[in-house]
Order: sequence, then structure tokens, then C-alpha cells
Amino acid sequence: MGMYDVFETDEDLETSGIWLDYGDFRVKIASAGQGNKKYVKYAEKALKPVRKAMQAGALSNERSMSIMSDIYAKTIVLDWETMKEGELVKGIESRDGQIMPFNYENVRQVFIDLPNLFIDIQEQANSIANFRKAELEEESGN
Repeated sequence: MGMYDVFETDEDLETSGIWLDYGDFRVKIASAGQGNKKYVKYAEKALKPVRKAMQAGALSNERSMSIMSDIYAKTIVLDWETMKEGELVKGIESRDGQIMPFNYENVRQVFIDLPNLFIDIQEQANSIANFRKAELEEESGN
């Protein structure tokens, strides 16, 4: 695989997103890369006040989690569906099993409640392979 095959992404897919299937729920995410201009612009704005603290290693984990969950809830998570009675419905499962609306506040709260899920979504959004142009062409048979 050449350099372009490895690193070239589908810019439309970076913003329109991919589905991550977790079995009883799935999350549609955009890329956390340079092709997602909304993410880049908002992340620059959100991180600017704490950039020096980050560089010095002085930003607490709690503050970092708060900032990143805000960025991802606003610019990366595009949709959320949960299995209910054998069908996927738009919404997020709450701790008590109820379906909450898919919105910024609920996504952010789930990220705070379930940091391991948030870490996985961050890893997937940062994975070039998920948005790679060459792999999409192979899947479509081109």
C-alpha cells in the first residue's frame, strides 16, 4: 500500500460519518481529523484557553475530560440509536433503561458516566482506517 492509500481519507465521509456498532446500540461519528472543519475550528477555540496548561502537563484529567467531551458531543457524535424491543430507535439508553433524546447534554453525560466508551469513540474518530479512501474503494469493488 502506497502513502496515499494509507493516509488519504474520504473528505465527505469524514463529515457525514460512520456507524460504530456496539450491539444493543450504535453511534454515528464524524472524523476527529483535519477533514472535519467543524471539529478543527471548535477544538481550536475550546482548547486555546488551556493550551499552556496542556503543554506543561498541568491540565487535570477532569478538566481535560470536560473539554474533550464538550468537543466530541458538539462536533463528532452525529447520531445515536438504541435497540428497543428488537428495533433501533433514535436515542440514548439511560442508566435505568429508558430512552433519552439524542442531544448534546445527554451525549456529554454518557461520556462522563462511561469514560471507557468515550475513549473508544475517541480512538475510532481518530482512526484514519475508518475514513480511508482506499478501503472504501475496495469495499465498493472499485
